[in-house]
Amino acid sequence: APAQRAWERQRRFVAGASHELRAPLAVLRASAEVALRESDPGDDAQRGLLRDVLDETDHLSRMVDDLLLLSRLEAGRLSVECAPVDVTRLAREVGRQFGALAARAEVRVRAPDANGAAPASDHVFALGDAGRVRQVLLALLDNAVRHTPPGGEVRIETGTDGRHAVLTVADTGEGIPPEAIGHVFEPFYRVGGTDRGADTGSGLGLAIAKRLTEAQGGAVTLESAPGRGTKITLTLRAAGAGHRG
Repeated sequence: APAQRAWERQRRFVAGASHELRAPLAVLRASAEVALRESDPGDDAQRGLLRDVLDETDHLSRMVDDLLLLSRLEAGRLSVECAPVDVTRLAREVGRQFGALAARAEVRVRAPDANGAAPASDHVFALGDAGRVRQVLLALLDNAVRHTPPGGEVRIETGTDGRHAVLTVADTGEGIPPEAIGHVFEPFYRVGGTDRGADTGSGLGLAIAKRLTEAQGGAVTLESAPGRGTKITLTLRAAGAGHRG
């Protein structure tokens, strides 16, 4: 009981602090934007510093939003929809959108049904919340790309295993040491790797992805080995033919 009370106090503190930080961060960003617009176009040093302020403010804002979401998930206070989701179409759309960002890191993203030619009957449907499934997939892709060196590849695949819809994200990155696999879904846990992965990750993406999936009645599993890449599998309840609309 004392441990539970301490956990509840910590959770409420994180949620409260995160909520209170949103307003000053918004003010800080607005002020930096005004300063950047009014700065001397020829003063590259000052404009560079202001852009750094904007970038770091955005990073902090995303972290605050993630902390609020994680707090709501752990308290069981996040409502999710339960409706048919075409995960094959969703994977194709998200893969296309994220592929442009991954290209900057020289990483290729392969998505299912890339040309949109597959018949609808071949698509995989799940029962879940389309917006939350998209959020999970974006978190998995972001993690995969950050831990894949230039020239590597990230693959998104969809399928079924009977009663479940299955969505996998596999990369050709550096992989995860065996001793770290049991910790990767813990908040703020980071696995050392590429400079890109070490510097830009908050350590919250996979924790949120796992809890968001569980909130929809699904599960997330991970397979990885050093030098052989990582594969994360998301399973959700399958939507039968009568649930597809």
